Amino acid sequence: MTAVRVLRPILPLLRRATGGWVAAVVLAAIAFVPAAALTLQFKHIGERRLQAQQELQVVVSELHTQDALEWRSISGHLPTAEATAELTSSRERAQLLTSRITAPEHKKNLEALNARYARAVDEELRLLRAGREVQAAEVDETVVDPAFDKVLDAAQDYDAVLAADAARARKLGDIGVLLTVGLSLGVTALVQGRRRYVELRRRTERKSEARYRALVDQSSDVVLVTDRRGSCRFLSPSAERLLAPHFGPESVDGQGLALAQAVHPGDRDVLEAALEAIEPTCGSTIELRLRGDEGWRTFEMDVQDLSADAAVGGLVLTGHDITERQALQRELEHRALHDGLTGLPNRVLLADRFDQALRAAARAGHSDDGPEDGRGVGLLLIDLDRFKEINDTLGHHYGDELLVQIGPRLVSALRDGDTVARLGGDEFAVLLPDARSLEAAVAVATTLQATLARSFCIDGVELGVEASIGVVMSGLHGTDAAILMQRADIAMYVAKQRSLGIFAYDREADSNTPERLSLLGDLRRALDNEELFLHFQPKVSLSTGEVVGAEALLRWQHPTRGLIPPDAFIPLAENTGLIGPITRYVLDRALAQAARWAEAGEPLQVAVNLSARNLLDDQLDAKVAEQLAAHGVPAHRLTLEVTESAIMTDPVRARELLERLAARGVAISIDDFGAGYTSLGQLKDLPITELKIDRSFVLAMQGEASDSLIVRSVIDLGHNLGLSAVAEGVETAAALQDLSGFGCDVAQGFLLCRPLTAEAFDRWRTAWPRQAEQLLEPLRSPLVSTGSDATPA
Repeated sequence: MTAVRVLRPILPLLRRATGGWVAAVVLAAIAFVPAAALTLQFKHIGERRLQAQQELQVVVSELHTQDALEWRSISGHLPTAEATAELTSSRERAQLLTSRITAPEHKKNLEALNARYARAVDEELRLLRAGREVQAAEVDETVVDPAFDKVLDAAQDYDAVLAADAARARKLGDIGVLLTVGLSLGVTALVQGRRRYVELRRRTERKSEARYRALVDQSSDVVLVTDRRGSCRFLSPSAERLLAPHFGPESVDGQGLALAQAVHPGDRDVLEAALEAIEPTCGSTIELRLRGDEGWRTFEMDVQDLSADAAVGGLVLTGHDITERQALQRELEHRALHDGLTGLPNRVLLADRFDQALRAAARAGHSDDGPEDGRGVGLLLIDLDRFKEINDTLGHHYGDELLVQIGPRLVSALRDGDTVARLGGDEFAVLLPDARSLEAAVAVATTLQATLARSFCIDGVELGVEASIGVVMSGLHGTDAAILMQRADIAMYVAKQRSLGIFAYDREADSNTPERLSLLGDLRRALDNEELFLHFQPKVSLSTGEVVGAEALLRWQHPTRGLIPPDAFIPLAENTGLIGPITRYVLDRALAQAARWAEAGEPLQVAVNLSARNLLDDQLDAKVAEQLAAHGVPAHRLTLEVTESAIMTDPVRARELLERLAARGVAISIDDFGAGYTSLGQLKDLPITELKIDRSFVLAMQGEASDSLIVRSVIDLGHNLGLSAVAEGVETAAALQDLSGFGCDVAQGFLLCRPLTAEAFDRWRTAWPRQAEQLLEPLRSPLVSTGSDATPA
């Protein structure tokens, strides 16, 4: 330790002077001495512990001798006086050995136990000398033997400690030997390897310098060394090639070239500021446009001050050409904000410009001129009519080309500040950031409609399109972009539904009151929060009494409003984009239940209702097939119910979709038949398998003969067309009797069963056979003539 303290201030000087290797040798030599000393000490400790173990064994032998003497005395084989003398001699020998080999903590314990044992033996011998053999035997059993056992245990414990100490000392001694040898070899290796290390380092430095020079020469990155005024002192080959056009007679190889000459005028201030502000402790990164043979190129330049390095002596600028990367980035940003087909702004860019225009209008409305300056933001939503017919008739190439031509046509009829965007499919939007009034916005819509009315020529084919346009105006119809977009969508929907061409949003035509808008927000969350669930209402064959199907009916358990009937939220969903997700949700849950029934050995056909908006989804058949496959349900186990009014929204499109669904094996049913206006010709061409009689006629049969006649006629019509007839809304036994007499195939209604959860439905289905006997037995008796020619199917 003294040597270390003496050398401690010298070692840093040695490290700086010799690169650290001499200091390492000195330290190794210093470490060698205590390592050797410790090794000898550990060896000595190990030998002492072994000797102590041997002496302890002698002590244990003496203890056994004392125990034997005590036993011979108590057994009468040795006179007590003789035994006492020999015991005294053995104890003296054991005490002498114990005092030599025992550490203080072990000596105290062992001597105390030995003394207690000696007193117990003395007491036993005293009783023997007094002729009290019984008491002596009792002391031997209760005191002497336990004391002897404790002394032996203590001796054995200490023997284990000595053995462990000896083993540890031997191990540390071996380690010391190895460490001493290792330090010796290490010092030798350090001394012998120093020369090789120095030579290798020199050789490596030469190779690194050559490699760096080659990398700089071959790299496309430019490397320049300048002073703080921007005068070049060194140019890499790539920098020379780039800046060669700027070399003058005085700087043939670029030496002395003023870098600012090659920098874009707009970036010269950036270069000057970077060169002046750079410090040795930190670098900076700037972007510069440099002009070469191929024009302006953008470089990302790292600037470092290496003026203090004699080998460099200036500011180092290392530049990487990022021209292509910036172009790619601009292209990606353009794709993210523009439609890939038409190149028009997409929904994202439209929303951003819409928000900016609304903020600008809000600021203008609160300017010194006051709100009477009349500035507002108009939004037109355009949907092309019968666009699908062009796709289906001529092919998607014509449809795509038509969409491409529509953009420029619309732009040509607008001002420079207006925006035309494609929202997807055949929907476009026009943003009027400086519309003066609703009338002005409607006038623009009229102009655009006339513009689109002119025919388009695609590959020599003249095509004409019409458009339905919804119009909204900020301030008048709202100030929030999302609400205005929604109301423009509603206005467009009204324009299409009523064949008006153009329709400005009208609150009277919008069922989305504040309360319903709040309900709409809750409905969006209900899909995520599992608040929507299904009830199932059975469909029963009137001829066999069997349960032949179940209609899935959606229910909403609102967390605060309680159970909300479907009539309160389904129309709301149909006027927004929610009807699609809701339909997929109902399909998923209904098919999952159908799969569970099939697994339980009780397969049942399930029916799901579709809305008019669903029939406008060209991908619906693929989505249905995907869900059927996901749940492993055969297509014939699914019935899709559509109303007449839904079909008549777009008859051609609806028929094509239903045909694709039927081709996949899905059954199609016309719901609420009789309340719409489907012609017989259209009915005949639809791929349907079932007519569901409107419940209003079934409920009124008993009171109105005309309604009874309508029901009977619909049943006859269905049978003549080869379709099944289903009556819903059956609530009385009389109605059930009449329907059976008319030959109705299937009944559904409260008389048979109310809509139930799946679990309650299963319990009802189990009990149904007994109920069916009571309810349907009268139907199997001879029927009283009702003037009908029909017989049950």
